[in-house]
Amino acid sequence: MASKQRIKKDFISTQDWDKEEVDKLLAITKDVKLNPKKYRNSLDGKSICMFFYNPSTRTRNSTQVAAFQLGMQPTFNSIKDSWIGYQSESVKDTAIVLARYYDVIGIRLFPNSVNWKYKEGNRILREYAKWSEKPIINFEDDQFHPLQALTDIFTIQEKKKETKGKKIVISWAYHPKPLPLSVPNSTLLITTRYGMDVTLAHPKNFELDDDIVNLAKKNSEISGGTLTFSDNIKEAYSDADVVYVKSWGSRKYYGDGKNEKPLRLPFRDDWRIKEEYLDYTNSDSIFMHCLPIRRNVVADDSVVDGKHSIVYDQAENRLNTVKALLYYLLKENDLEK
Repeated sequence: MASKQRIKKDFISTQDWDKEEVDKLLAITKDVKLNPKKYRNSLDGKSICMFFYNPSTRTRNSTQVAAFQLGMQPTFNSIKDSWIGYQSESVKDTAIVLARYYDVIGIRLFPNSVNWKYKEGNRILREYAKWSEKPIINFEDDQFHPLQALTDIFTIQEKKKETKGKKIVISWAYHPKPLPLSVPNSTLLITTRYGMDVTLAHPKNFELDDDIVNLAKKNSEISGGTLTFSDNIKEAYSDADVVYVKSWGSRKYYGDGKNEKPLRLPFRDDWRIKEEYLDYTNSDSIFMHCLPIRRNVVADDSVVDGKHSIVYDQAENRLNTVKALLYYLLKENDLEK
């Protein structure tokens, strides 16, 4: 009997995967959600290392529950409880050893863990992937949050049935602190791959990474979508099918909150998302946010709890997408040897 050999595949950015592979992942997600019993204990005996440099609510809990439902053993590891957190062990040694114990490794690595040196977190994550024999899942680094992006596009498909030709505004919002670029980067990349008419809305000085924007432009050309930019809320939100709100920091003062503060303070009121802003959108538009959200700072209660909001459905789908990913990486992604 032919044995099966698994192809080692990492999930560090959705952009790293062929669209056909992402399509397959989304199809599995849909089936996982519709037929959960079909996947129960399907990965019995497998294990996942959940390695966190930083805090988490949705990523940690959704992954842990998904692993349990699939029959896996999830193990939580904190950087402060590991030798690498005390500069006593290398990424190479940590990755090789953990890969001998586990079937898959998930890692969260925020900008503050690398002193806000942009892309350093992603570089370290890819170093783990270089040395690990087992798949590495990005639980969010300083450049990408692929699990969130996967959930976002799945949720849009679920709510709108079709992504092609639908207008989404990815909107900056005020926040008292400069936040990472990972979510807006990832949401921009995935929505432009799926033929959406994307408007990136933000005030001056809050432009995203030029390399990411250029990739998004190419994605739109390939998918038949569009990508436009606006610093005017009414213009950006007009006739939108989807409003995706997320704050992020200015690249001009990346990691320097003190000097960045004067850039964001003038937008504290106008770019706090209000219910009246959603009146500019289509009547059946949906409001999305990855959570956590500072209520009445980033967006008003009437927006987060309003008729357009699907933030809890979106958060719930984090469970379905990570379950599908684990299944794909450890069960579906096999070849006959």
